[in-house]
Amino acid sequence: MARGPDVGDLLDPNAPGPVVTGVVVRRISNVFWVRAPGAAAGTTAETEYACSLRARMRKEQIDIRVGDRVRISNLDGVNVTALITEVLERTNTLPRPPIANVDQVIVVFAASQPEFSSHLLDRFLVLIQMSGLPAAVVINKRDLVSEDSLSALVGSYRALGYPVMATSARQGDVEGLVSLLAGKVTVFAGPSGVGKSSLLNALDPRLSLKEGEVSSRLGTGRHTTTFASLHAIGGGLVADTPGYSHLEFPDWPPEELGWLFPEMVPWIPRCPLSKCQHDSEPDCAVKDRAEIAPTRFESYLRFLDELRRAHDRAMSSTTKVESATKMTGGGESARRLVRIDADQREDSRRVTRQRLAELAAKAASGELDEEELDDMAT
Repeated sequence: MARGPDVGDLLDPNAPGPVVTGVVVRRISNVFWVRAPGAAAGTTAETEYACSLRARMRKEQIDIRVGDRVRISNLDGVNVTALITEVLERTNTLPRPPIANVDQVIVVFAASQPEFSSHLLDRFLVLIQMSGLPAAVVINKRDLVSEDSLSALVGSYRALGYPVMATSARQGDVEGLVSLLAGKVTVFAGPSGVGKSSLLNALDPRLSLKEGEVSSRLGTGRHTTTFASLHAIGGGLVADTPGYSHLEFPDWPPEELGWLFPEMVPWIPRCPLSKCQHDSEPDCAVKDRAEIAPTRFESYLRFLDELRRAHDRAMSSTTKVESATKMTGGGESARRLVRIDADQREDSRRVTRQRLAELAAKAASGELDEEELDDMAT
């Protein structure tokens, strides 16, 4: 089958035209879709252009992510293609999913089906705090539980100052979400099967995003979003990200975990120990005076143990690396060398002895030349 032209084949890099700024809304292979003002003069309508990179950028392997603000030229209104000429400076970036210039993260959980987990929600909120982004909480499928049960789920998080909203994508009860989305780049995060794609479809049925179902055997959602993409919804851009079953914390000092729990923050400076971990230390102001929901403190202790174990593994690995090296010389001439164990030294000596025997045999027969002697010397 003959290969069709790619985006780059349709573009003339020397063609004149306006340069406009847009946002990368999705990427598939080496094609980037950029949402930007239309090519027609004076238009305010936005268009999604299929873009390739300028040759220099491809050669330099410039990293481009969904959410990046870019400048594009060679706008072709017929083929709806363009050429990315520059990537503007990022304000932030999320490593997973790889999205740039995010304004907020909305954590979506289900009131039921799959079962609500406060510890998993706490993990998402802590991870978002680690990234330095503001978070909001949306509890979807509110129609599956009573109002009293719903209040019990969200009450503690609303009291902590998180924006909390209850929705039902199935019943179309999503209007309140629009006010959170306007003018922002928002990431929808949360477990699979909670209805992230369903919420976006309810906000804009034209999206027709694939909606997941819940595994009856495991009670968990099936992944339906396989790559991150941005959708224009409610006056902003929203990313429906792949759901994750495993969420690992980055390298983070255990004694700083408490700063990621808003209810602990006012009391941390009052702890007598500067690196208090608010666990077994005496006279801990956080344990004695902070008002922490039991489930939240249980989450804290779980995460603290996880960070401690990760810290211990990292220290153990560092010790092994240090023990595998040695210092030679002193002062400015000091060098760090890799230690060679006994087996490696014996192998090196064996090879040297074998080489010397070969040279001795050649010398006896008169076949040894100066180049081999030079090689041996080096």
